[in-house]
Amino acid sequence: MLHKALKTWFGFDHFNEGQEEIITSVLKNQPTLGILPTGSGKSLCYQLPTYIKRQPTLIVSPLISLMDDQVSQMKAQGESSVSCVHSGMDAEEKRQNIDKLSSSRFIFLSPEFLLQGTNIKLIKNINLGMIVLDEAHCLSEWGYDFRPHYALIRKVTKYFPQATLLALTATAQPFLIDDLNDMLETKFHQIKTTMNRNNIMLSHKNFSNDDEKLTWLLPFIENSGPTIIYVSSKKMCATLAHAIYEHGFLTGIYHGDMSYQERHTVQHQFINNEIPVIVATSAFGMGINKKDIRTIIHYHLPTSPSNYLQEIGRAGRDGTLSQAISLYQPDDSFLLETLLFTDAISENDIQLFELGELIDMNKHEILTVLNEIYTIQTLKRIFNTVFRRKQLSYYRMLGYINLDQCRRKYLLEFFGESFINKPTYCCDIDSEELDLKQLNRKKVKRKMDYLEKLQSLFK
Repeated sequence: MLHKALKTWFGFDHFNEGQEEIITSVLKNQPTLGILPTGSGKSLCYQLPTYIKRQPTLIVSPLISLMDDQVSQMKAQGESSVSCVHSGMDAEEKRQNIDKLSSSRFIFLSPEFLLQGTNIKLIKNINLGMIVLDEAHCLSEWGYDFRPHYALIRKVTKYFPQATLLALTATAQPFLIDDLNDMLETKFHQIKTTMNRNNIMLSHKNFSNDDEKLTWLLPFIENSGPTIIYVSSKKMCATLAHAIYEHGFLTGIYHGDMSYQERHTVQHQFINNEIPVIVATSAFGMGINKKDIRTIIHYHLPTSPSNYLQEIGRAGRDGTLSQAISLYQPDDSFLLETLLFTDAISENDIQLFELGELIDMNKHEILTVLNEIYTIQTLKRIFNTVFRRKQLSYYRMLGYINLDQCRRKYLLEFFGESFINKPTYCCDIDSEELDLKQLNRKKVKRKMDYLEKLQSLFK
């Protein structure tokens, strides 16, 4: 029955690994956590059950770019019964989508919108068949101290006891399922395949300073194919993009403080190969439907193995060999510590909040949101746990710098996962290195000689 439905609705003959098991669990009305690698078709795990159940589905998503990409993909495939509301829309676009909510088959909303004022009334009377928690790892890793509204999502799900819960992610530490059970006050059935992507070669390079990094980077990207370079800050986005432009390449920057239209434009240019390189913070890439990204470079290490696997997973979604390269110089450890711990909410912050004392405004807003359902004592326990998890992630990433063992094995072990069949191009420690050569077209700033013209014609 499922294979026939798959063929009818999507034209596919076979499921990817894990998809059929997740869909079967959902159709049995079991709260389900599905863990599938990036690019393996997680969206089909809620789209097909929606068609089979013939009831609308609410997709709660933490990122605007992710919602936009999924909505545009569905519309391109002929699905018109879709509505989406987020903060990047202008007033008229929001109004049009809000008017369509009650008649839509797929409804994409952010946790902040759902929990803002009386917005829940807009969907409260819809007979939802499913509620999807997209990028569910964010509930554990961002839900408390960065996106607190996502941690309160049970205030929404309680209105729909008949709706089946489906949480989806590409990376999950062992504690994710326990966190979900606590947050949603239910018991999730976990279906996990692997977080490993065999077609991505892993390598790392140490430098003495940022000048050495840049000296290596600029000639390297001449033949790196479509490339994302991740950096730690919006200031570094601009600095590095300028250096790349001066080297002769069109490039774009992407960070959370850009306007919605600016981010959308850069994303569109990259997807359509109008620019070969994007310099971005971690705000970029989640859900981006560009299958031919060949190279992911971390100019600065990410703050956790989970972030690293999520970000390198944007490479090689077409199954072609690709590469993930991380760079490091000694001052970078300070950047990691700053990103992780400078604004961390401490037990003392929570104590001052309880007493009504002045604390950082952002911290006060987060604690105010969470205090709607969590007691002060519970908040102390939560943020002590958050701090310990951040420390473990930080130390794991620092250990990545000077490894003497397989990088793939080292990363997957953090998630309690192992692998048996080592790919030919595994990592720079225990296999031959991938010699990927895909010419990136330069922005012509001078007359080309005939050899460059030939390269441009036959790239």
